[in-house]
Amino acid sequence: MEVRIDCYFDQLFSQMKRGCLASRYKRRQLVKFFSDVINSCAEAEDVDKLDVCERVVQAALRYHNIAMVENGSICMLGKFHNVLYVAGKLCFDWKLPNNETVSRLLNNMFYCEGTFERILVGAIFGIRATHFLSGWKSDFEDRDENMNALLYFLDHANSARLEYRCLSSNSKRRFIDVPMESYGQVLPLRVAVQYGSPDILLIMLRYGASTEGDRIVPAPIEILLSQLEECKLSIGQNEPDYPQHLLTCLRLLLRTITTIIIKTPNHMAAQCGVMSVTMYEQYPKLVEGKLIPPERSGLTPPELKHISRCKIRQLLHDNWQLPHGIRTLQIPDSLVDYLDLLCD
Repeated sequence: MEVRIDCYFDQLFSQMKRGCLASRYKRRQLVKFFSDVINSCAEAEDVDKLDVCERVVQAALRYHNIAMVENGSICMLGKFHNVLYVAGKLCFDWKLPNNETVSRLLNNMFYCEGTFERILVGAIFGIRATHFLSGWKSDFEDRDENMNALLYFLDHANSARLEYRCLSSNSKRRFIDVPMESYGQVLPLRVAVQYGSPDILLIMLRYGASTEGDRIVPAPIEILLSQLEECKLSIGQNEPDYPQHLLTCLRLLLRTITTIIIKTPNHMAAQCGVMSVTMYEQYPKLVEGKLIPPERSGLTPPELKHISRCKIRQLLHDNWQLPHGIRTLQIPDSLVDYLDLLCD
């Protein structure tokens, strides 16, 4: 059956124009066509549908790789590349469990694009915004399906312990921390914070997305605090009504940070030698307004329970066990959701 699928796949794609899969509806038509093929083959030959789906996905990977090899290991784009997203939609629709095949798909995507933003932006912004921001439309139906697809690929990437060397970093990054190329090489979590999207932010934090900054780019918590400070200044009230989505994002980020440290701007650090300050020194009004608990602002030490949560989560992250490994720990049920960032 595998040989027949490969031959059928090659014959079908040889008749298609190079740009035929640029439109989302064309990709969806092809996904529907292959889903019908999967059902028909499984019924005719009495085999498992997931086995047929896996062979179709492998045929797509084979087609992509052969085209790339024949072009000097450079992706030819057009239908030769977009076939990967047809394969990705099939993997998600059929919940293909074969980790090796899904990992190969993700590796092919990264090799050609250097990013996973086509999987990420639909979950962050929704399906309508992706066309205006990136010039293409998400392959998934709505934002909920985009988020479920992200979870599906996240689980496979973690199971395979996939890491990628990115142009903007000397170190390897995990799937959830691969920068988004069309957004200035910014990490996905920072995009979620800037957009003010708490639901996708929670998913990223649960899977251990980086909340650190560097010498050039501020940490997500610094971005969020700056947004809240701007809200206060623009409203000009003693007790401003902060946007609820920003407050929710703040509450989620505080579950992952022991004490907020604010980096000093480079020009000031060079003059005075002070590289960072505590949060209450930089944003005293936010602390006085009880927007930040004293345990996170540096006024008082963080709680032992919270420090323990951060340490345990770091150990689980180092061993690729976030978030599902939390459920395997021998701890009281009352602490499971606490460790999983589902409650304060």
